[in-house]
Amino acid sequence: MALSPAPPWWLACIYPRAARKRVELPGPFATMFRRSISAVFCLLLLAPAFTVTACGSPQMIPGTDIPDTPDFRAIVDVLERYRTGFVRKDAAAVLATAHPTYHDEGGTDDPGDDVVYDDLGPLLRQRLDQLDSLRFTIEYLDASMHGDRASVKVWIDASYRLKPFLDTDGSVRPQPPYSRQQDYAEFELLREGDAWFIVKGI
Repeated sequence: MALSPAPPWWLACIYPRAARKRVELPGPFATMFRRSISAVFCLLLLAPAFTVTACGSPQMIPGTDIPDTPDFRAIVDVLERYRTGFVRKDAAAVLATAHPTYHDEGGTDDPGDDVVYDDLGPLLRQRLDQLDSLRFTIEYLDASMHGDRASVKVWIDASYRLKPFLDTDGSVRPQPPYSRQQDYAEFELLREGDAWFIVKGI
């Protein structure tokens, strides 16, 4: 006859009687018992690791690849107000998402095409006035934050139709029914108080 192994400390804590009694089992049953206890003990050790891995995965804002935190939610909300302002062709709504320190170099080293906050209002009104219709979506790919500054990488998909252009003789200039623009873009934002504003990327 073989003896079952002495109960481990964690079993004795749950069942005190187990610490005071060893049960005699036939040889084959003792081997099976030891293997079962070992398997259960391994699962108990591994379970916390699986739990930490599952719980450690950050939650994402629905429909995005952006971590679900109060700051990132506020940032996405600003960019959605920017997007919907464009769709409504509301220059004032778009301008409200920009910070007074807005400055965009336009992706070139030529200062002649830089856009600052004072230029933004007239430029938005001019461009939006040329639009007849617009479909504009933003896919949020990545975001980072350092203190009061943040950057968001996105994929933009826009389809638009311009209002008819008239030639000098008054005839309508031929143009495609719709134009489409797809591209990666990056927005930079600044936190002021409890609010976030775009400082580059409009």
